Amino acid sequence: MNDKFLLFDIKKSMYGMGIQNVVSIEKVTEASPFPNMPEYVVGMVQIRGQIIVVIDMSSLLYNNSSQIDNDTRFILVERNETVIALMVERANEIINIEENEIKPVHSIETGTETFIIGAALEENRIITILDIEKLLTSLQDIDAIRREIAEQNNEYINEK
Repeated sequence: MNDKFLLFDIKKSMYGMGIQNVVSIEKVTEASPFPNMPEYVVGMVQIRGQIIVVIDMSSLLYNNSSQIDNDTRFILVERNETVIALMVERANEIINIEENEIKPVHSIETGTETFIIGAALEENRIITILDIEKLLTSLQDIDAIRREIAEQNNEYINEK
């Protein structure tokens, strides 16, 4: 397991993800809504010429939309050659967490435990470690969203 983790905040809780899938961290820009999508799909943004789906992590994990401010960021992650933007309240830092420091979390079944690796204690902070690969795999309709965006990208390119 990768021992470098990007820390980020959602609803005043700290989360971490392995950096192996992280492409970049970007300031939030306004997303174009996309019809008939789950609540956690904010829409699409264009970053460096790519059209990217935006997932609101607060909506996904807490069923409560993010409050966007100057600290809100997109964490761009790549999965199967597709880049997706995860909107978080704040991206903090990259730290080392050894595998043996991550403890399993036992909770009431909510569906989220499938992508929670465990929790680590770092400088008196509890960090919930997410498996971003499993999280992205579990998202309802993510493949349909990607296909739809690919079609829109092709239409946009053909119009030029």
